[in-house]
Amino acid sequence: MATLEQEVQDLKTRLTRLEAVLSRLVRTAPQVGGPGERAPQDQTALRAWLKTQGLVRDPTDEERREAAVWDALSEEEQEAHRAFMHRLVLEPPFSQILIEQRR
Repeated sequence: MATLEQEVQDLKTRLTRLEAVLSRLVRTAPQVGGPGERAPQDQTALRAWLKTQGLVRDPTDEERREAAVWDALSEEEQEAHRAFMHRLVLEPPFSQILIEQRR
């Protein structure tokens, strides 16, 4: 239980730091396109706008192949994979691995 409590405390600390960094970035970041510019509302224009801001990119050839494999699976196979992934238990937890690597 102590490990879980420590992990939760570490996550709270990291979240607080991230919120502070994000707040600082929002305050200091230049406004794109000047005041009043808004992101487009339709999906195609929004994706294009996000690309111009450097926030998204086109998928790689490998990502397209993997997506095609996923799309070719039946709904039952996809659901079975999702269920398997939800039951997956990593030991040690992924969050602990990240914490250790950052030390």
